[in-house]
Amino acid sequence: MSVLFTQTWDVIPGTESEYLQFITDQYIPATQTEGFNVAGGYYVEVGFGPRIVAVYVADNLEVLAKQIAKPKFKELTLTLKSMVYNYGSGVYEPTGNVKRDKYTIQRGVWKLNQYYDLRPGIKKEYADFIINEHIPALQNLDYLEITGGWNVVFGGFSEIIAEFTFKDPIDIGRLLNNEDFRKLTMKLRSGYVLNYRSRILRCTERFDEPKWFSL
Repeated sequence: MSVLFTQTWDVIPGTESEYLQFITDQYIPATQTEGFNVAGGYYVEVGFGPRIVAVYVADNLEVLAKQIAKPKFKELTLTLKSMVYNYGSGVYEPTGNVKRDKYTIQRGVWKLNQYYDLRPGIKKEYADFIINEHIPALQNLDYLEITGGWNVVFGGFSEIIAEFTFKDPIDIGRLLNNEDFRKLTMKLRSGYVLNYRSRILRCTERFDEPKWFSL
């Protein structure tokens, strides 16, 4: 079962050139191994920070644990931390509500992610809502992909992440203005979850800050 490993940070002002060279020439090439690969680099355009998100996909938790325990990975991450602040990391496994093949590298896409915690004692009711109402309603919209639902193993910002993928940022606006989506989100927030937040991310194809794009 594939799992995700994310790292988040902001770049210390004044270190941009050194940071970009390190990320491109050293960090990305050296941290990838068999069974542990970069799935995407994202910049948070709208929503809470940190602004930069690096996403790796590992074949399973055992492969991930071995990789991040390697001296070389620790050394590279310490060097990265000397150039960034607000550093954080998280590990995520699929909820199982969205059936898909292995999580693959994505380029040139935009994301709308929802972050929340479950209300106590309603895990079954929540799963029924997601499987029987939420996913079927959104699957009819041809301008988005329901990419995944993720349980947070440790770290991160919340217990659960819902991930939607778009080819064009204009389509994120279409979804946010969709009456069915608005009703589903209201029902989700009022009946099933706590600490709801969302944000829009843009794929950068590497771990740096892209030029601002006006939605």
